[in-house]
Amino acid sequence: MTRPHPVPAPLVLLPPDPQGWDFGDYNYALEPLTLPHPHHPGAPPGALSTDDVQGAFLRLAEQNSTGLGALRTAAEDSRERLFWFRWITGHHISFILWRLIADALDRLAAGEDDPEELTATITHYVRGYGRALLYTGSVPRTVYTTVIRPGMHRHHTAFSGTWAPDYQPVRRLLRGHHRPHATNDATARLEQQVHSTRRLHLDVASKLVPSGRSLLAEATTGRRPPRPRARGTIFDCYFLTVRAPVSQPQIAAQLLRRHKALAIDLATNHLHPGGTDDPPGRPRSTSTPRHVHEITEPLLRAAGLAAGLAPGRVDEELNRLGLDPDPDAL
Repeated sequence: MTRPHPVPAPLVLLPPDPQGWDFGDYNYALEPLTLPHPHHPGAPPGALSTDDVQGAFLRLAEQNSTGLGALRTAAEDSRERLFWFRWITGHHISFILWRLIADALDRLAAGEDDPEELTATITHYVRGYGRALLYTGSVPRTVYTTVIRPGMHRHHTAFSGTWAPDYQPVRRLLRGHHRPHATNDATARLEQQVHSTRRLHLDVASKLVPSGRSLLAEATTGRRPPRPRARGTIFDCYFLTVRAPVSQPQIAAQLLRRHKALAIDLATNHLHPGGTDDPPGRPRSTSTPRHVHEITEPLLRAAGLAAGLAPGRVDEELNRLGLDPDPDAL
């Protein structure tokens, strides 16, 4: 009996190439995200090892220090594609970080590893999530109201971010209702970061939806709430998310791919192409980054931790390269 040839891993589950834009089939194209179902274990390591993704992180960190290059600046007629890319890719980064936070919280509750180091890792993941929020929230209000919100409405009239499957395991933490057991200093830093990230989320929401009326609120006024059974599937469908038992190295590789694409985009177009998009009369949050590296470097740190490197090793590498000189900055 002839043995079947092993199926090679899809490109989208491998680390990024060392040079140039390699995300999707063209500039600002999308790639699907693959994650296990929440609370389900991932697959055992396969052809892609921890050493592979750690090596990819180290190469990416080196490139970040010297410059990843740039694309041709997005023209006015391609702005919709650019911001659609940011909307989906920024959410993907958030979903990955939520998964990593949930896994770390489980290890913390089980008494695995050093509690202070795990709490520090969670803090960096939460900080990275805040930076992903800012990247996603760079979408101008006009693009949100004419392209993104109608697209969500077409998927479901009550479409809501609360349907995100990966958000449920971290919901209490990100709302400030969960206090991990660690040293007072480590816990205080995590709580401060959670508070800062919640403030960022409110800033982004108030910019995109000044009325505060979500699709869910508009759809359920005076009507029965939507049935919960298919919510997560509808949400995943909209955000190009596939559920399968991928390995931890493959999860880290997908974060590295998105970090590289994000970094090249920001080096080319900056956070707010053509100027700021702040709501009239509302001052920009003091935690809004003034430079690209304030978004890219916290996410790079999170990618190093996702690759399995200890926080001290990640600090050592980034400091050696002159990156992220103040990792505790919120």
